[in-house]
Amino acid sequence: MWQVKPIDARDLPALEALLHANPLRLSTLPPVRDQLAERISTAQQGFAGLDSMATLLFGLHDDDGHLLGISGIQPYAGADEPFYSYRIDELVHASRHLSINQRQSVLYLSHELTGQTSLCSFSLTAALRGTAAFDLLSRSRLLYMAAHRHAFADELICEIQGIWDGAGQSLFWKSVGQLFFGLDFITADHQCSLHGKTVIAELLPPYPIYTTLLPEAVQEAIGEAHPGAQRTINWLAHEGLSKTRFVDPFDAGPTFRGVLDDLTSMQAIRPVQAVQAGTPAAPTPWLVSQGEGADFQCVLVQGEMIDDVLHCAGELTLAANTPSLALPLEAAA
Repeated sequence: MWQVKPIDARDLPALEALLHANPLRLSTLPPVRDQLAERISTAQQGFAGLDSMATLLFGLHDDDGHLLGISGIQPYAGADEPFYSYRIDELVHASRHLSINQRQSVLYLSHELTGQTSLCSFSLTAALRGTAAFDLLSRSRLLYMAAHRHAFADELICEIQGIWDGAGQSLFWKSVGQLFFGLDFITADHQCSLHGKTVIAELLPPYPIYTTLLPEAVQEAIGEAHPGAQRTINWLAHEGLSKTRFVDPFDAGPTFRGVLDDLTSMQAIRPVQAVQAGTPAAPTPWLVSQGEGADFQCVLVQGEMIDDVLHCAGELTLAANTPSLALPLEAAA
């Protein structure tokens, strides 16, 4: 049985290996052991209630405790520094004498999304990407937020990776950021993870960037997602998050945004008593969570709801007859 729970120091070697094997680079989790150890330590402080701004990291584990995936929540994006994005906008250039009126697409450096809760740091081992483990790892974060609603903002965002070439370089970065940083995409992304996103404001131009001056292939890449992120996009859309006019300042990947309490899964989550049962008559898949903070855990079960009691098939790793939260996967599918 898979289980999602807060990550800890024992997961460090497996986490490093998982990130190295991921075709999608996570800027929030550089695959460097010392930095990962620091991220895990910070997350543990967040779960313990010692740092309300810490990014929370959840691990997907198998029965033997092996780490198979990771996902994260940033309670307040840019809590200790502005959260930068580019905002896609338009400027009108017109001449009455020449009878010309043109709308030009531009990018403005913006920190409008600062303070919103961000879903981040999702990575799942390749063998499980087409399975229900994806739903468990993705949606367990919503069950955590439902159990700790006071700790999160009213709006939720999720940045999606943009278009990269075969060498792992961003088309957008080559034409914009690299001109001002003097660094390739991977190096700049790594430096930003080390020193924070204030370097964006320090080095990127504060003036609007006219996208019509960029190569056509780069223009087409703005706001487009990496093909490997399609399942995540489908999930976000189902939950009710919409694609915005904000894009990542490094790879111009899209940002999705929605109201946390209005999400499909948040509306379907309900309090239950999870109990072990032999063979429910009509079992369906459910996500069930228990515990707060560092004691949080979430599992995927087959069960049947009868009078606010979820009767679960097979062995139950959660405590029986204990207040829990449950999400029917049919509602979240």
